[in-house]
Amino acid sequence: MGRDRRDYDVGELLRQGWAGPLRDGRYRQTGRRVTVQDIRTELTKATGFVERLADIGRRSADVRDPHLLAVYDLVVKGEQMQLIAEWSAAPTLAALIGHRRLTPQRAVVVIDGVLAGLGSLHGAGLVHGRVAADTTVVEEDGTARLAELAICAVASPPGIGPVLDLRSAAQLGLDLLQGTGPQPEPVRLALEQGASGAVDAAAMRSSVAAAARTVFGADATADGGGGEATAAPPRRRRSRRMYGVAAVALVALITAAAAGYLLLAGHGNRPASSGPLAVGSDATLSVNPGNGACNTTFVFVGKGSLTGTGKLVYRWEQSDGQSSSDASLPITADEGAFQLTQAWRLQGTQTVDGTMTLHILRPLDRVLRQSFHYVCR
Repeated sequence: MGRDRRDYDVGELLRQGWAGPLRDGRYRQTGRRVTVQDIRTELTKATGFVERLADIGRRSADVRDPHLLAVYDLVVKGEQMQLIAEWSAAPTLAALIGHRRLTPQRAVVVIDGVLAGLGSLHGAGLVHGRVAADTTVVEEDGTARLAELAICAVASPPGIGPVLDLRSAAQLGLDLLQGTGPQPEPVRLALEQGASGAVDAAAMRSSVAAAARTVFGADATADGGGGEATAAPPRRRRSRRMYGVAAVALVALITAAAAGYLLLAGHGNRPASSGPLAVGSDATLSVNPGNGACNTTFVFVGKGSLTGTGKLVYRWEQSDGQSSSDASLPITADEGAFQLTQAWRLQGTQTVDGTMTLHILRPLDRVLRQSFHYVCR
């Protein structure tokens, strides 16, 4: 099954997510473990979903916090979109409380972790969009981590802000405390105050932590990474895998959907290169599928080897006359290959023999072409 997903080997089901099932995966170039999530089709078919996911996904990919499951990549396979994220086999909070009751202190640790993750998201100008027990996982060491970033934000009503995230987090905390039996009154009051008017994750977190200390002592929130001062892991080096960055409006019943953002996964110990940037003679452009029926998304992948450093400047050109703007991809000394992906979606009753061109403008003018056939009667 993994062979059909190009750069990812996909294994067994890890858990059911809110937006779709998540499976164990591995990025072939580095061996890094990831999760591969099939996004429910009713979400992906919503107007503007692809474009918003591409935008929010890119921005989410830059956020690193031990209380967040990082976003890496978006894969388009026919009509199925898959989100690639940081690997975790931890159960959701919903599954955890379905099997056993949390102690009041454990509940406080969980909500502390949720608020820590929200603080990082909100600080980057982002929201989660659906803070709940089924979008939070709890690691073996007790660390609570918000999952399904970007997807939940895109599926939320337009204009949603941090306040709704904080109210949802406060309500989640109240629900957890209610399930513990006798509730620590100061913590409950702090959460109720947050549910009614919290505007800042850090302030709400401090308030809850202070209330918890009056009940449980100095280490009330320190458990498995849930403490107030947990250092974020170092940022991973970016590999040069990029999806097309903007939807292209087409006439009649033809639409082009460009989806995605940078995959954040190091290439490992590749020897450094030096000198001016050069694209290898092995550069190719492929399409999947090559032949499509009604309502097909054709995915074009350009890839090849690189040496040296500089900027790879390119443009996508469609045979119907549409083209993207010129884009540039900075290449650093630790890169050895590039991969660029663009999607072209055709709809409606028509027959199209089309061609996509990946025009590499710099460092040396080069043209890669790939044809496809679409029939819908």
